[in-house]
Amino acid sequence: MNMKYFFIIITILSLLTLSSCEISDDGLKVSYSVVAVDSVQMPSTFDFGETYDIPVFYTKPTDCHVFDGFNVTADLNVRNISTVLAQLDSGNCTTGDSVIVEEQTLRFTAASNGSYVFRFFNGLGPNNEETYLEYTVFVLE
Repeated sequence: MNMKYFFIIITILSLLTLSSCEISDDGLKVSYSVVAVDSVQMPSTFDFGETYDIPVFYTKPTDCHVFDGFNVTADLNVRNISTVLAQLDSGNCTTGDSVIVEEQTLRFTAASNGSYVFRFFNGLGPNNEETYLEYTVFVLE
């Protein structure tokens, strides 16, 4: 008879414990976006085999956006580059009238002869076509 009461008490306590658990997701929400590149300080030439730090400037939409990296796609000697930002949705982002221009460095190694064409995403045109800042850089041997 004691085991029966023990089993009932354990069952009731288990049900109370399980029903009182609340799963809440209070974590930050993160979303990613591509922003237009405003300007680039591109060298006019590269030396073969050398690595270069290329300053890239862009405007952050809010102070909740942080730099996440560059998305670089290569097609032969053409490099398409976009700037990716992560937005931390903490609920208190300011989008005031202030412009937040930031600089990040794109590292590039000139690994082949000839020339490279760099195309930095610069936004959307009047017909929603992608526009680019385009630079051709020759590689010296």
